Amino acid sequence: MNIRIFIVEDELIHAEALKIVIEEAGYDLAGECSNADEAFELIKTANPDVVLVDIALPGVLNGMTLSEKIHKELEIPHIFTTSFTREDIIDQAIGTNPVAYLKKPVESSNLVAAIKIALQSKTGNQEPEKTSKSEYFFTRIGNKLVRIHFDDILIVKADGENFVSLVSDKKETACRITLKEISGMLPESFVQVHRSYFINMEYLDAFNESEQTAILKGHHAPVARSFKKDFMKMIQKL
Repeated sequence: MNIRIFIVEDELIHAEALKIVIEEAGYDLAGECSNADEAFELIKTANPDVVLVDIALPGVLNGMTLSEKIHKELEIPHIFTTSFTREDIIDQAIGTNPVAYLKKPVESSNLVAAIKIALQSKTGNQEPEKTSKSEYFFTRIGNKLVRIHFDDILIVKADGENFVSLVSDKKETACRITLKEISGMLPESFVQVHRSYFINMEYLDAFNESEQTAILKGHHAPVARSFKKDFMKMIQKL
């Protein structure tokens, strides 16, 4: 199935640059619009996989309010492509739950990576087939989109409402995604042992029965009573 991208951008030079990246990446253009007031109905009709949105747009609405409406009513992932770098605007943009916030001119590699993240976050809200799991995903660290391989992760734990921490052998990485969203992306080797924890059974070294904790390469994860039965079944399989 072809991946379809919708562009909301009022600056012709930036719109054309985005279309070139989309075409070179093998995606299809689902449509484009330069006015925030007109964009919503066009997006609703086109039903794209991802929407690229500028913040400063003509109309009563702007890119921010449009994106919030897209997220709440259409549940289509959106990516901001904008010139704004002010912290207050970035904070407001984060409130609309974007997949990424890319500064113009947008680098093609960053845009393609962000689209891949958007597609994963979209399928993460559905019940995915086990065979369709990806071996990796991209997350933003500073101003870079960094590839994370699931095979390198020991523990996934919730870190607040909209973040998780990915614990590997030698480091811990914060990722802006909910535990529910990332749980739909995890390979079969991961099992939930607590409402806030998933562990990679491939790295399980021991289970401390007195402390009710799983031990993976020196890292500890609590095993809650409600998840212990399934966890013990997994140990028996191993």
